[in-house]
Amino acid sequence: MKQLLLPGKAPHYRELWAVRDVTLTIEKGEAIGLIGRNGSGKSTLLQLICGTLSASTGNVVCQGRIAALLELGSGFNPDFSGRENVFLNGAILGLSRAEIERRFNDITDFAGIGDFIEQPTRTYSSGMLMRLAFAVSVWVDPDILIVDEALAVGDASFQFKCLQRLEALTARGTTLLFVSHDLNMVKRFCKRAVYLRAGEIRASGPPEEVAERYLLDVRDEQRRESSADAVAVVPKAHLANKDGIAFGTDEGRILTAYFVNTQEVHSTFVHDDMIEVRVEAMVRESITLPSISLTIQEPRLLVIGGANLKLLREPPHDGWCKASLTARFRSRFAAGRYHITLKLMNGHTEESAQLIEKQVALLSFDTLVLGNDFLGIVDLGVERLPQGQHLKDGTSLG
Repeated sequence: MKQLLLPGKAPHYRELWAVRDVTLTIEKGEAIGLIGRNGSGKSTLLQLICGTLSASTGNVVCQGRIAALLELGSGFNPDFSGRENVFLNGAILGLSRAEIERRFNDITDFAGIGDFIEQPTRTYSSGMLMRLAFAVSVWVDPDILIVDEALAVGDASFQFKCLQRLEALTARGTTLLFVSHDLNMVKRFCKRAVYLRAGEIRASGPPEEVAERYLLDVRDEQRRESSADAVAVVPKAHLANKDGIAFGTDEGRILTAYFVNTQEVHSTFVHDDMIEVRVEAMVRESITLPSISLTIQEPRLLVIGGANLKLLREPPHDGWCKASLTARFRSRFAAGRYHITLKLMNGHTEESAQLIEKQVALLSFDTLVLGNDFLGIVDLGVERLPQGQHLKDGTSLG
């Protein structure tokens, strides 16, 4: 809708496109993660898909029942009891009263708010409101489930229950649109991620790659702000893979990284082998606290562990210094392939250090487990103490 202006009159507004020129096709059963900074258009896009907003141009076509958690308590009447709101929301989603009655016990059991189900929802805490809203959304058998940061409100036990339910829904073919600032959660649930910036799609593809594109922009903004726009973070060449992701500043670079046993970027280790990694870098003379952040990651680049390690800096030459280190750790992982991401930094803690370069999944290694019986990804060496032996100070026998 345009405003009519008299000749010579300047408009008292400026045009803002919350979402613009977004073309997106989502297949049945896909799990899509939307990421981006606050104000990038994620929630607006979800509202367009749900039909609570109308597009100025273009159109949205959806097939199937949509259940959405867009804003905490949206669709709830604060003066209605929890029970009444369950039936109200179910009716809005197209369920008959008989269908809601069949699901009611499952909904209330999942929400776990007890007798508060009979109280007005205006008396609920934000966590209780989210519990009930989420329970309704996941127990109405939606074809499309939309979740916009709702899980951030719940406590740890309820989040765990929600994640299990989301996994069950996606396993049986429910389409999931998931907005979260928790990139690890996006990597866990989603097969594809879409990065929005200023209302436009900046990147779309595997969550691991799209998350790194997002982090590149975030790091660039942070460095520009802290350096009065003098230092930019830009894409760099990946040392091991022409399609790999690397970015950083012109303040330094990782020259080489390899496994000591093979002198290569890939190696294989048997359980309990010592893994040694050699890293060599070059930094400007002005970088006073060069360090390497070494993170070990599983196939979807979820972090298992790691450490921030000081680099040994050599005397400067022509304004540059060589720096190096050798790091080591035991191969105590479940059988499979793992990656090592390296970050060259100025500073010795993640909180205060400035990024110089990040090489994503620069190294990879396979592990073999022969006869070891442990649970999970990492062998923590859990063992049963001999009967009757207990240490007063709580330390282990080993």
